[in-house]
Amino acid sequence: MLVSHFRFEPVLNKLKYISLWGILLSSLVGCKPPHISIEQISPKKIGKIVYLTGKVVHLAPFVDNTAYQIEDITGKIWIITTQQAPKLGQKISIKGKIEYQSLPFADRELGDFYLVELEQLPPTTEQTN
Repeated sequence: MLVSHFRFEPVLNKLKYISLWGILLSSLVGCKPPHISIEQISPKKIGKIVYLTGKVVHLAPFVDNTAYQIEDITGKIWIITTQQAPKLGQKISIKGKIEYQSLPFADRELGDFYLVELEQLPPTTEQTN
């Protein structure tokens, strides 16, 4: 019995190695980027890359770029883009970098968060329904 164990040890080690890589690769392939809600945006996240999904509720075209506002059930946020703006009422998912614009006024801070759009993501099945 001891002899047969030694014969199969190299094969078992290879199977462990292959199965470990299989588990790691399959977990990476199936991962979707983590979307956050608008209310989860906080000062700790300034400069971070996030994924948001929402409905376009306002458009503001400028000379070199466009701003549009999206909302989800938790709030609204402005997005700055140099790409073509989405349509009003369109559901959209985006990858963006969180920024903050300070606006001090009469001893109060009236600033707000916004996103710099890095990429508009392809629509999901729930967005097209």
